[in-house]
Amino acid sequence: MIGAETVAFLEGGCALIVGTVAADGQPRATRGWGLTVLPGSDPDELSVRLLLDGDDPVARENLAATAVIAITAGNVRTLHSTQLKGRSVGIEEATDPDRERADRYVEAFVSDIVAVDRTPRELIVRMVPSGIVACTVAVTELYDQTPGPGAGAPIAGSAS
Repeated sequence: MIGAETVAFLEGGCALIVGTVAADGQPRATRGWGLTVLPGSDPDELSVRLLLDGDDPVARENLAATAVIAITAGNVRTLHSTQLKGRSVGIEEATDPDRERADRYVEAFVSDIVAVDRTPRELIVRMVPSGIVACTVAVTELYDQTPGPGAGAPIAGSAS
């Protein structure tokens, strides 16, 4: 469904903003702390393993109630952005590989912010959660959200 370049981008240290919605329509925005594109048997289907703050009960409740999720991945240095929309198919406790993945993600993400904004590292790492959970997302739509005239265009091969 997506090319190697898009996979590398999504799995890098890009900023991950996650949107969920409650049963009453109330939106919730939170951060993701790493993303892995999952291998699938069907090349036309895309699933990702998204790492979320384990201490955010609202996002977890929303996903349990509606399963609706949107993930915007943005490169801190270039503003290249991609949005994935889909449904949560389950949340589980993080594994050791998930925690290692989150550590690599945080290092790349924080390093980009320090380089671009010159914000001291110790200020940025205060937002890193103390624990994570893993959410599997079945992606149904994929968009280029890079600022400019092409923003909002479906990415070729996506199910949108």
